[in-house]
Formats: sequence, C-alpha cells, structure tokens
Amino acid sequence: MQNLKWHEQGVTLLRIVSLLLALFCLNAYFFIPSAEATPQKIYWGNEVPAGWRGEWPEELRTVPEKTAFERTSSSLEVLEFIDKLRWRTDKMAIIPMFMTPQGRAGVAVVLADPRVATPGEAKASGKPVIYLQGNIHPPEAEAKEALLILMREILFGTKKHLLKNQILIICPNFNPDGNDALRLNEGWPHLIGKRTNSQDLDLNRDAIKLETPEVIGLYRSVFNLWEPLLIYDGHAMGRVNHGYAIVYATSTVPASHPAPRGYVFEVMFPALRQAVREKYGLETFTHCLFDEKSWPPKVWSHDLAIWSTEAKFIAAAYGLRNRMSILAETPGHVHFERKIYAHYSLISAILEYTNEHGREMQAICQQADEEVVRQIREKASRGELKNYVAGKYESWGKIDLLAYRSNRPFLLPGTSVMAGVEPAALGPPEIVTGVEHLTKPVGTKEARVPLGYIIPAELSPIAEKLKLHNVKVETISKPCQADGEEFMIDSLEKERRWGYDMTVLKGNFVPVKARQIPAGSFLVSLEQPLANLAFYCLEPEAADGFVGWGLFDSYLKSAGSGEKKIAYPIFKYFRLY
Repeated sequence: MQNLKWHEQGVTLLRIVSLLLALFCLNAYFFIPSAEATPQKIYWGNEVPAGWRGEWPEELRTVPEKTAFERTSSSLEVLEFIDKLRWRTDKMAIIPMFMTPQGRAGVAVVLADPRVATPGEAKASGKPVIYLQGNIHPPEAEAKEALLILMREILFGTKKHLLKNQILIICPNFNPDGNDALRLNEGWPHLIGKRTNSQDLDLNRDAIKLETPEVIGLYRSVFNLWEPLLIYDGHAMGRVNHGYAIVYATSTVPASHPAPRGYVFEVMFPALRQAVREKYGLETFTHCLFDEKSWPPKVWSHDLAIWSTEAKFIAAAYGLRNRMSILAETPGHVHFERKIYAHYSLISAILEYTNEHGREMQAICQQADEEVVRQIREKASRGELKNYVAGKYESWGKIDLLAYRSNRPFLLPGTSVMAGVEPAALGPPEIVTGVEHLTKPVGTKEARVPLGYIIPAELSPIAEKLKLHNVKVETISKPCQADGEEFMIDSLEKERRWGYDMTVLKGNFVPVKARQIPAGSFLVSLEQPLANLAFYCLEPEAADGFVGWGLFDSYLKSAGSGEKKIAYPIFKYFRLY
C-alpha cells in the first residue's frame, strides 16, 4: 500500500532516532569479528559455554537436561513442566488455545508481573505483548526446550527483570500431535516427532488459508485478542554449510506496511547480532543459504532457504497486521544442546531488546495502523492507491559470509548412525568476501486498492475466513449501488510453487458503474488497520491469497470457469451509495 520506504514519508523524531541507531549498528551487522575484537570466546560447531543452564532442583529440570540431551519432551511432559512452574509462582496464567484432532491440549502461558490473565488487563497495563512459539515442526524441537528453560529462568532465575516492561505469551509446543508421533533420528535427540500435524498438514503453511485447528486456535485466542507487538517462531534447518549458530528472518511480504518490518530488519537485527555475539558467544545472521555446488559462494539468498515474499508462513503473514515478527532457525546437524542454546541466546537477546525498546516499537506499529487507514481515506476512492500482490528479492549489497567448504555426513565409528559431521565443519568457518545479500523484498506486480470489497451472500465461508483473520466484515442490510471494478477471468491455472499446487487466475480488471448490491451481501471496508491483510487475502492476483490457496476453486468451476469468461465474484468498490 506504500510504494515508498517507511522512512521516506511521515518522518518523525522517533523514526530519525531509529535510523541513526540502524546506521550505528551497520558495522556490527556486516562485521565478522577478529579474535582481537571479540570480547569473549566465540563458540563454534557443537560448543556451548559450561554451566549456561545453571543449577536447578530435579523437579525443575527439563527432559533434555535429565537425559544428557538424548531426548526431547513429550506433549505430556511439557504440560507437566508448566504445571510444576505454575504451582510455584503467582505470575503465570494459562491460555487454552486449541484441542488437536487427536485430543491433545495446546496451551500458551502468560508471564507477567503483576499477573495478567486477560487481554483487557494486558491492554490496561500499557505494556507490549510478546509471543514466543516453538515446535511448529516437531523434528525441530530446539525452541520448545529453550522456551521451557527460559520460562524457568524468567520466573525464578536471573531473568526476572524481563517482566518489568512487557508481557510474555509462550507456547512451547505448538504441534502436540506431531510432537508425539515419534520416529528414530540420526543424531540428537534420538527420537523426534513428525513435521506435520495429525491431519498431515504443515502448520507453517496455514497462515492465510486457516484450515488447521492449531493455527485457527492461535489466531482466535492469541493474535486477535492479545494483539502481540512481536512474535517469534523457532525452527531448525537441515544439514547446512553456513557458519552461524542461528539465522533470523522477518516478514518480507511487499504488501505489508514497510515500517514494522523495516524496523526489525534495519534496527533490531543489527542490535541482536551484536548482543548475541557479546553476551552468548554466538554468530548470527540472516536466514539464507548459498549454492553449495560451487566455491566460493556468490549469493546468500532467502529464496534458497525457502523464505519467500509470499505470506504462507505465520511470521510472514503477521507483517500484514502492521506488527513485527521474527523466524529463527538453527543448523540441523549440530548437537541438540547446541541448538537449544542458540535459541535460548537469541530469544534472550530479543526479550532484553523488547524490554528496553517496547514503547518505541509500539509507537511504530501504531503509526503504521494510522497511516494505513489514512491512505485508504485519502486516496482509495480516487483509485490512486496501489499495493503489491507479488514480489521478489534483490541484493542489499555485498557482504562477508561465514561458510564451510563442505559438511558431509559419515557413519559414526562402530555404529549404524549416519550422524557425523566433518571436523572442519565444527571449527571456525572461513570468511568469504563479496557475497550478494539477496534478502531485500521488492514488489513486482501491483493492484489498485479500493475503498472496500463486496462478497456475495453465497460466499459466507469467505467472510467467515476473514473474520478468523480479525478483519472487520459487515452484512449489508439494504440494497445499494457501487462503482468500482471487477476482475474478468480468462483462465484458471495450477502452478506448482513451494511444494503446493497454487491457483493462478489470468485476466484483467474492467470498470463497473452502478453495480446493484443486494441485501445480505458482505461488506469489507478497508478503512481499518488490517486493510493490507484483507487486500492480500481477497485480491485475485495475490501470490498466495485466498485464490492462490484454492478457496474459490469450486465456486469458479461451478460458474463455468474454463468454459467461458466469467467474473471473479469479489467486487472492488471505490464508491458505495
């Protein structure tokens, strides 16, 4: 909706300060420290600092801690650990988020000082809400265990101060059914769960289509009610050749307001990288991969790591709400304790940052809300406002990269386990200079943003889906007329993209005057903060909106798509009377 960078319009003193901080941190962001510049040891490969978890009584130790990191917690053991904590503190509340298809409870924990149990209490406090999530993909259990350790430390250890200026909502185990579908693992932990839920659906591809009880429960019980300022989603990659302990990304959907995502990338990430290096001895950078077929690498790319400008991922779609998000992934081949420590370190740095800068972050998101609504009111009726329905990555410039030439697995001596890592890939990596940093999102296709959309009464499931996203939808009580445009479909095609058969509509928009709108139709006015989200969901050419995920397929086929030229059923209005 905004084709200018966020710092090129509506500049305030707050934004100027943010930009100065970004410039101050720029060297830290691209700098690979020498031994002389590093204030403490940098840990490589499987290394972790001794005693990083502290000493705790047996009943407050996690399953990995009790088993030399050979096991991860079952869903029952997660609930048991949470239960042990809540009987020892007055600073915890429980959010029942969902019941899985197999009957397991998905819960989130609210940590606040003083205790906060409702969204109303959180709002009255004025404190920002931060949501932390683990185990959306159970083979990637590291964030789950790191969050349990952090909950213990925030309540009873050295991190109690992190509740001074913020409220934390923590869901350690977002995929309980997948967590308990155990199989053998070539490494640590020795047993891991299944990536998908019990319906065989990937929860981290459900951010737009909303068909799983887990993601629907997250939206209904947390996102829509508590409105977190920032969300964190923890993952692990497979075997990689980069030299970073953990890598991070934020929403890169070009349709989202650029201020919140720009702040995370340009201001937060440099500060976090420096903090994790100085306080925890780990190197971090953007969530990318390089082409391992040739050496030295020339490109460090989001695309190669399957991080897209589309909105299918929860952390990506969250940017369409004018809020901030971080997804982070550890290398998959290192020891379980190392991966847990990496998430622990990055999350700790994030919470230190939000505890100190939360008010500044709230102001940026509030300004984004106001700007979205203002632009709709001032420009949409004249057809002057445009937003992006697709995007790509360009380079921010050349960087120095930490990388290993190879990282081949081999049998552990005397076993049948293919879990070894080349010794060279466990020590300090090489520094490769002049690598293109392909993580800058740019829009590639635009559509006009209307004052709103009209949804036919027979498409009530579409209206209900928007409500699940917290988009305001009204029912028209009396017949009216509208001037606007409709999309005439020439063809409906399927395109295999990112592992899914996505629907692609080919056609063009045509102007329409005095369209008759019957009573009972649904009205989606874009004069609301979630206008970007509604736009992305409903636009016929959005990369992975409702059309892309096939939500209109049955309707369009029954209307004769493929046999004749038909109109996309959602009408864009620029005037309603």
